Amino acid sequence: MINYFDKNVIQGICNSNEFKGWLLSRRWFGDKSALSNLEFDIFLQYFEIIAERIFLIIIEVKTPDYSKTYFLPLIYYEKIEVILEPSEKTRSNIVKLTENTFTKKLAITIENEQKIITLNLLEAEFCLFFWKKVLFDTGISEKFPSLDMELTLYSKQFEDETNMKKVQNLIEAGLYPDRYELSISQLGKGNTTNLLFLLNISNKRTPNQNPISYVLKSYKDYSISLEPSKLYVLVKNKFPNTPKIYGTIKVRDNDTVGIIESVPNIGNLGDIYWNELNNMINTVFKDVNNDYSKLSEKSNASQLIKERCRETILVSSEIGNYINKLHNSLILSDQKEYNSETVESKVYLKNYTERLNSMISYLLSHMTAQPESAFFNLPKISSILIDIKDIIERFRSEYEKPDIKIQPVHQDLHMEQILYNKVDNQYNFYFIDFEGDPQLSLKEKMGKFPIEKDFASFLRALSYIKFNTLLSFIEKNIIRKEKYEVPEEILYNLFFRRAARPLKKVVDIVLNILNLWESKLIGKILRDLDANYILITYFYIERALHELNYEILFRPNKIIVPILGLKEIVDKS
Repeated sequence: MINYFDKNVIQGICNSNEFKGWLLSRRWFGDKSALSNLEFDIFLQYFEIIAERIFLIIIEVKTPDYSKTYFLPLIYYEKIEVILEPSEKTRSNIVKLTENTFTKKLAITIENEQKIITLNLLEAEFCLFFWKKVLFDTGISEKFPSLDMELTLYSKQFEDETNMKKVQNLIEAGLYPDRYELSISQLGKGNTTNLLFLLNISNKRTPNQNPISYVLKSYKDYSISLEPSKLYVLVKNKFPNTPKIYGTIKVRDNDTVGIIESVPNIGNLGDIYWNELNNMINTVFKDVNNDYSKLSEKSNASQLIKERCRETILVSSEIGNYINKLHNSLILSDQKEYNSETVESKVYLKNYTERLNSMISYLLSHMTAQPESAFFNLPKISSILIDIKDIIERFRSEYEKPDIKIQPVHQDLHMEQILYNKVDNQYNFYFIDFEGDPQLSLKEKMGKFPIEKDFASFLRALSYIKFNTLLSFIEKNIIRKEKYEVPEEILYNLFFRRAARPLKKVVDIVLNILNLWESKLIGKILRDLDANYILITYFYIERALHELNYEILFRPNKIIVPILGLKEIVDKS
């Protein structure tokens, strides 16, 4: 059946509104606001059928004044069970894959007879079948040169015995596939710009040995990838716990697949912050009708946080210095693209102010163009953005230092980008995902920034956890379902409508504790670091504006979270 789908047929399918809508639903698909009207064209820059069910595709999304290219391998199936290995045939996995499948009825001519078929297309990376073919099928890898593909090995990354063993395991699995058992599982809970999977390879002849694991990464943005070189710099500078990159698969000279070391970890830092905070709130405030007035006193609230959030406080005391060491290890003074430099502060801040003002103007225009009944079209919401413009300008005029130091930084350092492990009560932190800020163009990603960009990104995560914890508490304990109340509306009233504030005083007490929690952790994270408050605020605002844009597009009821982050800056200033 796959022989009936050539490049022209697939390109026609890609330009259907159904397929464009499916693309917009993908987490990795960027510029959703600009393309939400579906008035764009899709061109297949690259198209190869590399196995009986796999279309290897690179698509270009174009409008008259816009162009972006994506790596989009697709796997075709009639019945989903056919493309799955036995280990993948679980109910939850089949449901997940089915929900992520693009489906379209097509009329095609087969042997002079027109038939109606159902075309099912799934992102190929979700299936072990794809990885087996791309990584371990010598019949396909031998064709790489003719397919304009290339396997690049970073041999200097695995010269020690441990990593040599891991690479040897990969090679042998390709040479003797019958001797090995493979399994994959998605990483990042699907909330990643690129697709990430954990590959486990077990030797059938030694079933008692633990499998060797690797991270498989599909670089969806088809452009020059920054991650391999950044990881190489970190390894060269002997930054502890740097995941090594073993190899990449290039298509037409751009990295599309990365094979990366799987580092031992318990989870990401966000798990610690979220779990301890929510456990504290849910345990202490079990009955909202109780008298919690003693917790209004700062000393009592502070003691509560100290007792209930011990691990959070501990990692917060350490992570700031780890981030600082990361920044030092991203510098190679003899390489221009990796050295540090200074720029004139007036020019830099003027350009950044213009950038932020442009973002605000776009958001205001987009929000006010929506129906008046839309929550984010309320005047008090718009006024926050107008006030932020004034604050940015004031901060720019108050910055006194003549120069600003810029250097390579992570660019997208939120809590899920930091994994942790615990050995003998000592924390090991693993920084991952060095592809740059997904909101930036390639040219901007390749640029340098003040270290404050990373710290601001990390601090925004605290605000998100704080307000989402409060929303969760309100939903469980405060809303009156018979009145069709929603927690976001009550949270809005708490900050913007005095007459409609929640009647339960416990909400104010919980909010005070959450604010104290955030303030304590910020102090511990930034302690002893040479970070500038004004620059952190600049990048904090930028991050919140990006979050606001995202929430408007995909979760309009959640825009209250970044809005309140911006409101706090207005109130403090």
